[in-house]
Amino acid sequence: MAINTSLVRVAGTGELSLAPPGTPEPTDATTALPAVWSGLGLTTEDGVTLARKVEKEGTAHWQRITPARYIIKSHELTVKSVFQETKAQVLSAYFGGLVFAETAQGSKKYRAEISTLPKSDVRALCIDWTDAISETEIYHHRLYVPRAEVSETDDAQWSRTQEARWGMSFSALAPPGSSTTLAVWLTDDPAVIAGLGSSSLAVAPDKS
Repeated sequence: MAINTSLVRVAGTGELSLAPPGTPEPTDATTALPAVWSGLGLTTEDGVTLARKVEKEGTAHWQRITPARYIIKSHELTVKSVFQETKAQVLSAYFGGLVFAETAQGSKKYRAEISTLPKSDVRALCIDWTDAISETEIYHHRLYVPRAEVSETDDAQWSRTQEARWGMSFSALAPPGSSTTLAVWLTDDPAVIAGLGSSSLAVAPDKS
């Protein structure tokens, strides 16, 4: 039996960040993101939900009751999270590019308009998460989506018994040109390499 308890991974902590669309792919999973990326901060303890959906439709035949093949109809990759910080980056994503401006210089009073005409608001997206198994065994993961857009927002409820929450689902968009890369997964976790997922990971790697 191919069972190895050392391969169980837990996303202990992480963050979702946004940048202008087309921002270059990060170099690896451990280097800090450049200043062009803006972290969206705290989320509820549910963290991030990644969903992949491939819709297929089977061919129908007079001579057979089972399909001879399946035709791929659509491919969706979505990222959902509920954010707890009420700040410019979060509000801009939730309201499709909303921007606050000072009503008068030095007034410290700010105003933003929510338009009747929603516009496309494409961003690059990164999800970072870390599994710190021990002081010497720490694995980093980073999912990079070059083009994504908020496809759904949750209702935001404001009350005295709970912090303001901003739930959003981001959907990956088709890449420009001839590229077929929808997303890129970067990591320093050797478990993702075939052949390293058995006894070879029983000893913690040197992360120095």
